[in-house]
This record gives sequence, C-alpha cells and structure tokens, in this order.
Amino acid sequence: MVRSKRFYNFVQLLFDLIVICFSYFIWTYLKSFFGRPYTSANIASVKVFVPYVIIAYLLLFFIYRLYEVGGVDFYETFLGIFFSSFIIFILGFALSFFLRAFSVPRTVIIYSFIIQIILLALSHFVVNKVYIKVSPPLKVLVLSKDEKEAKTVSEYLKGLRAGKTNVQITLIEGNNFLKKVEDALKNFDLFVIDDTFNVEEKFEMLKFFAYRDKPVYLVPGVYELLLLNPQTHIVNDLTLFEINLVNISGVERIVKRAIDIIVSFVALIIFSPVILIVSLSIIFDSGRPVFFLQERAGVNGKVFKTIKFRTMIKDAEKYTGPVLSSENDPRITKVGKFLRKTGLDEIPQFINVLKGDLSVVGPRPERPELMEKIGEDTPNFDMRLKVKPGITGFAQLHGKYDTPFDDKLKMDLLYAKQRNVILTDIYVMFNTVKLFLLPKKRK
Repeated sequence: MVRSKRFYNFVQLLFDLIVICFSYFIWTYLKSFFGRPYTSANIASVKVFVPYVIIAYLLLFFIYRLYEVGGVDFYETFLGIFFSSFIIFILGFALSFFLRAFSVPRTVIIYSFIIQIILLALSHFVVNKVYIKVSPPLKVLVLSKDEKEAKTVSEYLKGLRAGKTNVQITLIEGNNFLKKVEDALKNFDLFVIDDTFNVEEKFEMLKFFAYRDKPVYLVPGVYELLLLNPQTHIVNDLTLFEINLVNISGVERIVKRAIDIIVSFVALIIFSPVILIVSLSIIFDSGRPVFFLQERAGVNGKVFKTIKFRTMIKDAEKYTGPVLSSENDPRITKVGKFLRKTGLDEIPQFINVLKGDLSVVGPRPERPELMEKIGEDTPNFDMRLKVKPGITGFAQLHGKYDTPFDDKLKMDLLYAKQRNVILTDIYVMFNTVKLFLLPKKRK
C-alpha cells in the first residue's frame, strides 16, 4: 500500500519528538548505569525543562520545513537540523535560568545537543529514503501554449520527489484544451498550468479540475499575485475585495521597524570581529577603499546609497558604465569572490537598516539606472518599489543570483502579499542563516 506524503511527514515529526525526549533522558540513564547517577533534583528539573524544549523544537521544525520529505537536498535538511539543535542548545541554558531549573545538569544540555544532531540526521535520512523507495514516480503534465515556457517549468518540476518524477508537456492550441486534458486525466498524478493562458482560460481549466477532484498547480502571473490574501468586505449583498499591493498594517510597520533595529544592532555587534578581519583582507588584497557606496532605488523610488564591502577592483565601471555583474565577472577580486559566495559583503548594509533605508527582509534593491533596462524585459518590475527593500527576502531565500527577473518579481510580490508579515520576516531571517553554508544558492 502506497502511503501519502502527509503520512511520512507525520512519521518524521513523531520520530523527531521521540529523539528530542530520548536525547535528554538517555544521558541521565547512562550516568546511573555507570554508577554516577544524577540527584533526584537533577532529574526533576530535566522533566520540567523538556516540555519547553519540545515546544521550541516544534516551532523550529516548521520554520526550517523539516517535515518535507522527498524534495529537499539532504545537506540543506541537515543544516536545518543543525541550526534547530544549536538554537535549542542556546535556549537550554537560558530556559534553565528563567525557569529556575538550575538543577538541570549542563552536561545533559551539551550531550543531548550532540545526540540530537546525530539521531535527527539519521531519522531524516532513513524516512526520506523509505519514502522515495516505496513511492512510485510522480507523473506530472504541464499544460502550456508556449513550448519554451513549458520546458522551463518542466525543468523546475523535475526536482519533485527527489527527481523521481516523470514530467510531460501538452501544448494547447485554440479551444481544444478541455478535450486534451480530459484524455490525460487517468494518466497523470498532477497537472500544472503555466502562465501562458489568459484569465478566462485559466478559470475554465481550474473549474474543470475542481469538479473532478484532481490536484492542479497554477504558475501565477502578476494578476493572480495581486489577488492574493485580499481584505474582504460585504456591503449589503455585494461582496468586495480590497486589493493592496502590500498587506501590512500600521502596527505591523512599527513592530517590523523595531525588529529591524534590534536585529541590526545585534548583528553588527556579533559580526564586529568579522568586519575587522574582512576590512584588513580587502586592504591586503586590493588596497583601499574597504567599503563601496552605490546608489539604489528604495521604497517609492527614493534613491539612497547602500554600504557594502568592496568586492570588485577600484573604478570597476569606469569604462563600462553601469552593467549587471555576472558569476565569473573578471572585475571581482579574490577576496570579493569569497565575500560574495558567503554573503559577508552584505554585513555593512545593517547600517542602512538602522538609517531606515533598508529593512532586514524585503525585495533586493536595484540600481536606478538598471531599473529601466530590467523593466524593458520584465513589465511591472517597478511594483517592487512599493515595498521597502531589504538585505534578504524571498528571492534570495528561494532563488539564486541568476534567477530571471520576472521570477524574482513574483517572489517579491508573494512576500508583499503575505497575510502576516512579521511571522514571514522571522521565517526568512532564520532560513537566511543557512545561505551562508549553501554556496549553490549564492552563485
């Protein structure tokens, strides 16, 4: 019997909770087994302590999407496990203080951290392998009116179920799309409608699948993204959608700004040794200046100067003028290549956040002179200017350096339309930490 993916997600969660509990009590048992037992006060404190750790892990389990099986690179999953365990490790000492559970042995917290990393990684590896082994290939049909667009979508979808996916394309011409889809219903598990259809065609196809209880994914265009999470009003018998480009209230703006200031102060303090080392490395590699100031388009198009570590040779655009950087750009210095791969060149931008030019989370700010060039190939790209730009965001988290601008626009609009911006920011911040150890994401 083939189990659903939700079953394996539940099994993974159950295994993780067992491992968390096991990691704290196994060490107390081993100490007793070898004749050096903890006191009854120690064991009682651990029992008080563990439920709070479980709650913390549940939050991190969903923030780092550790419930995902079959579609995530194991190295990325391991990073999520490591950071979750490390955060719990740090919280362990804080919780033992605030809960007045001073009798929680520090050795229990330390050794449980090691046990958690090993057993959580092992359980995720096994559950993922079993799911892929017993699950049949996922049969996906991409519906499109353009062969090039369909092939692009197909390449992305091949990563589903760890590559155990059979993706086919059906090109729709004229008004025969329902007939073609009808013929394919029994042969595929999932249907994907790309963005080459107009609104009326999308509606007919979605309605068709809805009546037949078939799973269908839609590649959204700007129109669909603008309709995401609207404010609803009913006036007498009239239903209305209030459409805002940015779903953020006045209170959320204040909270978001407070989080920006706190995170930036803490980041600059923590990274102060790194700032010193990087500054000296740049001077020894290519001389001064250490920092590079560049004009960027901020919210509502207001121009500001962003502060970054210099990663290119001096006067890099003296003869070329403003141009987009490429992965193997010869103007990038040796130290600059390392800084760009790790994202350390972005650290000084926390100063921009304190000044109010940037937020920690938001769309990537572009240069004013390049906005017009990008807009020629990507209509509506200037919609991003309604959102305060940020150091990190959906496009940085889910895309790559060379992700097409139209896809980056969709990711940025998806962020702007989130129902709870504060929780979304927290999710992005936690997951951005992983990017420092994911070079393929920073290419």
